[in-house]
Amino acid sequence: MSLENLANIATAASRRESSWDRTGGNADCLVDIAPGTAATLLDTAGPGKITHIWMTFREYPGHDTVLRDMVLRIWWDGAAAPSVEVPLGDFFGLGHALSPTFCYKRNFTLTSEPICVGLNERSLNCYWPMPFRRAARIELFNNGERSLRQLYFHVDYELGPQPPEAGLFHATFHQENELRSQGWINIEGKDNYTLLETEGKGHYAGCLLYVDNRSQGWFGEGDDMIFIDHSPLPVINGTGTEDYFNNAWCYYQPFAYPYYGLPLLEKRADGGAFYTMYRFHVQDPIRFATHIRVTMEHVWGEAIEDLAGAKHTNGFASVAFWYQDAPAAARPLPRGSANWPRRYAGIEGDAPADPLNLPAMEVALRARGLKVRTVFWLGQEWLRSGGGIAVETNGAAVEMPLQAPAAGRYRVEVQPINQLIDKVLTVGIKGGAAVAIPRLDLRRECDVPFTQVGMAHLAPDAPLVLVCGGLREIGIQQIKLTKLD
Repeated sequence: MSLENLANIATAASRRESSWDRTGGNADCLVDIAPGTAATLLDTAGPGKITHIWMTFREYPGHDTVLRDMVLRIWWDGAAAPSVEVPLGDFFGLGHALSPTFCYKRNFTLTSEPICVGLNERSLNCYWPMPFRRAARIELFNNGERSLRQLYFHVDYELGPQPPEAGLFHATFHQENELRSQGWINIEGKDNYTLLETEGKGHYAGCLLYVDNRSQGWFGEGDDMIFIDHSPLPVINGTGTEDYFNNAWCYYQPFAYPYYGLPLLEKRADGGAFYTMYRFHVQDPIRFATHIRVTMEHVWGEAIEDLAGAKHTNGFASVAFWYQDAPAAARPLPRGSANWPRRYAGIEGDAPADPLNLPAMEVALRARGLKVRTVFWLGQEWLRSGGGIAVETNGAAVEMPLQAPAAGRYRVEVQPINQLIDKVLTVGIKGGAAVAIPRLDLRRECDVPFTQVGMAHLAPDAPLVLVCGGLREIGIQQIKLTKLD
């Protein structure tokens, strides 16, 4: 659909799947999507076409890699493997595993025709048309180590016959963290960076490219080289990296146009820089009958004068988009931190985790074999603390280590999750007496008072250990340390 044919009346039924609150309340989101689990956004029979996807989210404090950890997956027509498997941020131009805070403080915007990100970096919109024949399923999978706090979404689609020539939408992610430069002479595309390779009939629709440039020089002397239908040599040859992305003579500032742009150019204190580029072949798709391989040379630094290539490495990551006549599997992603790029100290938003940030404790507790979940929303009420943690103990005691911000004598107080107290929760400092906390009859969960559980002399290198027990599942909203000297 476009302005040119918007006036055409079609025989189709408009539908939407969303995260609206089925009770009629205001809890219009999915909450606490745990590591290794997925939220289903759409599961419908066809034929039909997805016309728009909107999403927004909230991560727990300190979860700076959330945009790389959450993964968008889409299956067509009952296929066993997803045809789209891409980290959420990278799909929408928010790459490099940078934190949402980093993007927000730069007023990141991407205003292309197929993908739009608003001035709020959590406002994610996709307008790629996605026809399907028999079925469509979309999920957001948590590929990381921490739970996602909230997910709001709309999937707008229509049901009705699709043209027989309509292709199925695909997207795949690729990353190479330690990519060395090639030399100048390269006719056959040997060792090129591969954005896409697939078998079948269809057309390539464009890509996003994320470059971690680790020197002060220019990284983009490599050409695009596209091999079509198993040709031994490229059928399409370009003249430079920024030339492929419809720019010229390097990059100097961010910009965004309907089909190409550079929404992020961020220079770092170490002399390197993050680049995010996109080129969408909406008006000029690249057709293939049996096979396509889309590649980019990588030439920079000393390689410009030295045919043997530069010594330092850069990082490349990309998302390629295409349509083809049958479902094809996207490249599977590594789990957890294995899918991260190189990380840099001092990047805005990547602050050390607050030692009293309870949701951040799920990683360490889960590593001890405990069954842990984060808690944000209870019925129609959210925890004003920003989120707590619940640990299944079946009545046994569990130790929860915490780091003090500075050495000194502290009063230690705990705010429990009242709804999880079925008998009496016991909490104490290891080596001291436990305090019994009963369930209270409260109108609101946020009215639960803090209970003092002891005094302790603490030091940053000697963790405070709370011992909690007495319930099948213990829940803590907040822990407060008040320095007394």
